[in-house]
Amino acid sequence: MRVGARYRLSPLQILRELQVVQRPVAYHRVLDYLSANQRRIAAYLGVPMGDLSLALWGTPIDAAAARYLVHHCQTRPDPAGSRYCPRCLAEPDPWWHACWANPLLPICLRHQVYLRTVCPGCGQMPWTGTAWMGNVAVPWWCPQRQPRDPAQRPGRVRPFCRYDLRDVPALSAPETMCTAQQNLIEFGALADRQPSRRLRYGTVDVPITEALDRLCQRFAHTLGHSVETKEQSEAV
Repeated sequence: MRVGARYRLSPLQILRELQVVQRPVAYHRVLDYLSANQRRIAAYLGVPMGDLSLALWGTPIDAAAARYLVHHCQTRPDPAGSRYCPRCLAEPDPWWHACWANPLLPICLRHQVYLRTVCPGCGQMPWTGTAWMGNVAVPWWCPQRQPRDPAQRPGRVRPFCRYDLRDVPALSAPETMCTAQQNLIEFGALADRQPSRRLRYGTVDVPITEALDRLCQRFAHTLGHSVETKEQSEAV
């Protein structure tokens, strides 16, 4: 996204230049398509294969989120999009952070605020759909198209929203939730380094990956109540 904004190229133009011919069907699938073509991309860019692989690999907590969703018969929202931090987008040379799309990381630890889910301008989650693939825009503009107007004639192209997401109010997150998310990230990294390790969880010994899965459940459950309470207090 940063490259596109800097050189006035759409994501689709960049992918075509990299000879990634198959078009991603959702925001969270972009890295999957790049990973599938990383050998060709590395040769085209003239960078070591290992360097590109490191850039494309997700973090341990991303893997934990994937396991959590699969084990509990849950999927990403359809169509999948991404939350955002208004304060990060308001900083110099901003970019859209990959971790914002992780359902287990709802807090910006840098600013200690909850990530926002919906754009106030169009009422949608950013990066749902694929219209943004052919659009050139700055990172803080909402990439969605405006919702379809029932009175609008069929076939008419809807304009992009382009609401300035830097203006969205940020909801502060309590220190306890920030600490819990940081601990979850660190525990995910530990499970990635020592996957065969067993830990005492309650009264039984369990594999560390199972302990991580249980912590993900508890964090997601606690978070749901925390966000709901915060939004209700802000609305009063």
